[in-house]
Amino acid sequence: MGLPAGIQSVITAFSNVFVQSYINFFGSGCMAGWSCYNKLDQFVMLPMQSMAMAATTFVSQNIGAGKESRADKGTVVTVSMSVGVTAVIVALLCLFAAQAVGLFSPDESVIAYGVLFIRANCFFLLFNCVNHVLAGALRGRGDSRGPMVIMLLAFVGIRQIYLFVVTHFIANTPFLVGFGYPVGWTTCCIIELTYFFLRWRKPKQK
Repeated sequence: MGLPAGIQSVITAFSNVFVQSYINFFGSGCMAGWSCYNKLDQFVMLPMQSMAMAATTFVSQNIGAGKESRADKGTVVTVSMSVGVTAVIVALLCLFAAQAVGLFSPDESVIAYGVLFIRANCFFLLFNCVNHVLAGALRGRGDSRGPMVIMLLAFVGIRQIYLFVVTHFIANTPFLVGFGYPVGWTTCCIIELTYFFLRWRKPKQK
């Protein structure tokens, strides 16, 4: 059960090196701003990751006890709680973006780039709540390969295709490069929700 999740984490982390290479093109100020944004982004993701781990345990226990409806309700409640907590954090982060980036660097260009990335991307983290919590719930049902394939497709495949097409054929700007993260999150959310309802809800309705 843990191996697919481990593989997914390793490959996704490796693919982020390529995202960094696109950012490096814009110079040291942009690189530092991106680094500050990523540190704050990881802070925002802590609650949803914790909720995802809780969902895995809760769902697996209830599925094992034959209480599938309770597992379903727990999944919905956990997604809702994750979205609610994340929404509050990202709203505060967006409002105080300059001050948050300023904790890491006083340089005006670094702060400007950091604020750009935060305000362009942070609200899309709400889609990532669904991604992580639903993946945790799927693992609780004994399905670890499905979330792995979906997340690798969205976070690695779609994101890298987007970055290549945008930078080579549309416009190579910090905003569009940084927006690669929301593209991956949103795509993953759509695919994962579709997969969950087709794979786990449809058979139950027959």
